[in-house]
Amino acid sequence: MPRTNAAGWGLKRLLEATLNRDITVEQLRDACGVTKGRWYGGAGRANADDFPDAEEARRAAHAFGLSATWLQMELGLITPEDVHEALGESQLPDPFRVTTRQRVLSPNPTENLPPQG
Repeated sequence: MPRTNAAGWGLKRLLEATLNRDITVEQLRDACGVTKGRWYGGAGRANADDFPDAEEARRAAHAFGLSATWLQMELGLITPEDVHEALGESQLPDPFRVTTRQRVLSPNPTENLPPQG
């Protein structure tokens, strides 16, 4: 039986409830980065005891605009203590707050300089 949250909801139902919209199996499969053959095959991911794993949960969270940390905590992949240790005691996990670092590109400092010559 795949991983569930404390309420017994699997990944699809948890995402649908959080986002307040329906999600197709194809959308979920693509978001998790799982091929159709691997999803439905003999040892298919859809019914595997370890579905979703941490990477699949991270991918799904990012695909649907959610916090990977929140989703992994909801599914029991990381503990609330791990989250509080990493974020600090004052911050509570929020499904819509990105907790992973984003790459920030600095503007080109020579872009607005007048031509030399």
